Amino acid sequence: MQRVNAILSGLGNIGSRFVSVLDCKRDVLRDKYDLDVRLVAAADSKGGAIALEGLDLTQVAHLNGQSIASIGQAGLGILQVLEQVEADIFFEATPVNLKTGEPGLSAIRVALKRGVHVVTPNKGPLALAYGELRALAQENGVQLRHSGAVFGGLPTVNIGQRDLAGSTILKIEAQANLANSYILAKMAGGMPYREAVHAAQEQGCCAPDETLDVEGWDAVIKLVILANSVLEMNARIEDVVREGITHLTPQAVSVMNAEGKVLKYIASAVYQADGGYELSVGPRVLTSDHLLAPLGALQMGVAYTSDLYGTIMATIREEESTPSASSLLRDMLSIYALN
Repeated sequence: MQRVNAILSGLGNIGSRFVSVLDCKRDVLRDKYDLDVRLVAAADSKGGAIALEGLDLTQVAHLNGQSIASIGQAGLGILQVLEQVEADIFFEATPVNLKTGEPGLSAIRVALKRGVHVVTPNKGPLALAYGELRALAQENGVQLRHSGAVFGGLPTVNIGQRDLAGSTILKIEAQANLANSYILAKMAGGMPYREAVHAAQEQGCCAPDETLDVEGWDAVIKLVILANSVLEMNARIEDVVREGITHLTPQAVSVMNAEGKVLKYIASAVYQADGGYELSVGPRVLTSDHLLAPLGALQMGVAYTSDLYGTIMATIREEESTPSASSLLRDMLSIYALN
């Protein structure tokens, strides 16, 4: 039985749900994978808690909006925790910050420098500093895993890195943003743009401030992470050609459907003659036989085309956060049990 000491930063929707998954799968981890996973420390924006023999997972998962400081220490930050506590793996699940990547970026740097594996669904640090973080992981003999940062529970990165091994990826196409997919589906039925945005917000797939979604930034970030981790590029946000959906009308969207076509919001990477890739996100007109055309408004999907394996597609319908939270478990198992 291998003991794995873990630290968690961030106890929002994803972090708390992940603790519940760890609690639920405790026996599976022990019996099937010979892993005794102990959450020896956790921190949020208000404080932290340390228990070297392991925090009570049920208690942590059911704080019900309270800070972890309620069972630990107010003001105890994640950088202090990482310096004080010996751990094997660090789960970083704080909110996305696309301007600075903080607080996740600094915490990930510290963990990697201390020789601790890192698993994160946090798009901010990966979009802003993927090359640096990958190099730090390699220098310190640990792994940086982030399958949940691209399309939630869909194993998009895993397919590209592992299952297409040896091939040249010629094209990646993905329905990458639930909010835009939902808005376009509503507009196809005649709903005005602003009403469609409100419907997406009520459904829960669009943030109160819809800017990141409808202007394409969320899809850009996901594509940059995919390009760097799967295509081994050194892509930056500004390398992606971006088009939003704010200029579209219900009439324009419905005309596509009447012609037997469908308008989808697509992120794509297309192989070029010079060996690079053209990266773009935006509304695209798909024919009815395109693999992504049948995807529903609440589905994410990716289609890889390579020279060896043809075209492979994977899709997910993720209506709540368990699949995204469970990606942290999948990444941990890829480090300790699935190699």
